[in-house]
Amino acid sequence: MNKGQGERLQIVTYNPIRRFINRVIALSLILALAAGGYYYGQWSVWHERGSAVIERDDLRVKTQVQEKELSDLRRRVLVTESSNAVDKQTQQEVHQTVLDLNARIGKLENELHFYQRVMAPEKADQGLRIDRFDIKPTDNPRVFDYQLVITQVTDNNSFIEGRVLVSLVGSRGQTLNVTLPLKDVSPEVDELSVRFRFRFFQNVVGQIHLPEDFIPEKVQIILQSIGNKAMRIETEFDWVSQEAI
Repeated sequence: MNKGQGERLQIVTYNPIRRFINRVIALSLILALAAGGYYYGQWSVWHERGSAVIERDDLRVKTQVQEKELSDLRRRVLVTESSNAVDKQTQQEVHQTVLDLNARIGKLENELHFYQRVMAPEKADQGLRIDRFDIKPTDNPRVFDYQLVITQVTDNNSFIEGRVLVSLVGSRGQTLNVTLPLKDVSPEVDELSVRFRFRFFQNVVGQIHLPEDFIPEKVQIILQSIGNKAMRIETEFDWVSQEAI
C-alpha cells in the first residue's frame, strides 16, 4: 500500500470567536483566583487583629480586677492594723491575717507588674524574653514543680513561634557537668525541645523528677524563634536561687 494512501488528513475549522471566548474565560478564572487570594489574605489579617484586640482587652480587664483587689486588700490591712479594740486572745489571729494579706498583696503586685509590662512595654524591654523560671518543691524531695514564662513584648500583636530547650546541669556520682534535657526528667515532655506559639506570653509548666544520683546546679534555657525576625536567647539559672546568671 502506498504511504500516502494510509494517512488521513483532518481539517479543523478555525473559529476565532470561540478561541476569544476561551481566552476570556481563562483570564476571568485567573482574575477570580487572584481576587479571592487577595481578599482571603485581607480577611486573615483582619481576623488576626481582631483576636489580638480581644486578647489584649482580656488582659486589661484582668489588670483592672487585680488593681481593685489590691486596693481592697490594702484597705483591709490598714483597718486591721489600726484597730485598738483587739484583745490578747485575737492578737495572734490578727497578726496572721495581716501577714496573709501582705503576702497576697505582694503576689498581686508582681502579677500586675507583669501584665502592665506586657501590655505597655518600655522600648528596652521589647522582643522575645524569658520572664522567669520558677521551681517549687513537692512532698517528694526528688520531685519539683516548674514554671517557665516566655513573653513577647511588641507593638504589632503578631504571633511568635519556635522551640525552647531546657536542660539541667549538675553532677552525677563522680561525674561533673552532666547535662539532662527536660524530656529525660519531666513526664510531660516527650521531645528534646518544647514548641511555643503565642502573642503576648506563654506558660510552660510541669514536674521535674530528679534521678537519685543527680545533684542539679544550673538550669540552661535556649529560646529559638523562627520567621523573618528569628531570635536566639540563651540563659542560665542557678538551681537554688533561681536568679538569671
